[in-house]
Amino acid sequence: MSNTQKRIASALVLGLAVAACVYFGVKSTLFFILLFCLLAVDEIFCNLFKKKRFSLNYFISETIIIVPFIYFFFVDVSPDLVGVFTNAALLLNVLLIVYLFYINMESKFLVKLADKFPFLAGILILLPMMSLGSMTYFSKWRALLAVLLIVNFGMDTGAWFFGKNFGKHKLWPSVSPNKTIEGLIGGILTSGIVGGIFWQIFFDTMGVQHFLFFAFLGLMSQVGDLVQSKIKRQVGIKDSSTLIPGHGGVYDRIDSLIFLAPFFVTALKYFYIVKS
Repeated sequence: MSNTQKRIASALVLGLAVAACVYFGVKSTLFFILLFCLLAVDEIFCNLFKKKRFSLNYFISETIIIVPFIYFFFVDVSPDLVGVFTNAALLLNVLLIVYLFYINMESKFLVKLADKFPFLAGILILLPMMSLGSMTYFSKWRALLAVLLIVNFGMDTGAWFFGKNFGKHKLWPSVSPNKTIEGLIGGILTSGIVGGIFWQIFFDTMGVQHFLFFAFLGLMSQVGDLVQSKIKRQVGIKDSSTLIPGHGGVYDRIDSLIFLAPFFVTALKYFYIVKS
């Protein structure tokens, strides 16, 4: 089986698993998110930070995920308190953007930080995944989750198509050598268009502000992917793991999605896009 066939087969299996969990309801969806949280933390701690599995800091990292996730989503459901995690995730995104643009590729900053605070593996996943989970508080959470996934997929697909067929100018070779400026622009436009189309289908409203917002999410999706690419290059690995055939690891698959989640949830709560 070729790598392309593996990618397609894995994507279909993952897609069916997500669809099944969403179909069965909030709890099954949250358990699926929690499972992906734990796997992603394992990959960051062991493969990116290069620390020993089942060490004390490993269990601390996983506990950082398990305790608040279960408590706030299954024991004491509190949307307002979960909103604090969303705000913290936005701040984390700002810090990651600073890391992406202002920390040199040759810098050992990340390696030193991981040595001192290996439990950061848990925080890196907890904050954005709490935002993703908080989408289940909305009455039309299935449609909202679908739009977010479609926008993220639209960015990946658009960037691949336009980059392959029209890409001539490298975007950032030292961080991600295969990405092109044409692919970035194509992905952003695709995200804006497909996001707007499905918003119209699900919510019967569409405007220029919707296109611009989904295009912005497409851009943030690419930024999230670049952040992960830079981290992997600085620690000297290609994929976060080999768990998903043809795709790499769980963290490889959700890096851009979890970067988007805090922006999307904030818009759902406060901005005009959901009040149109």
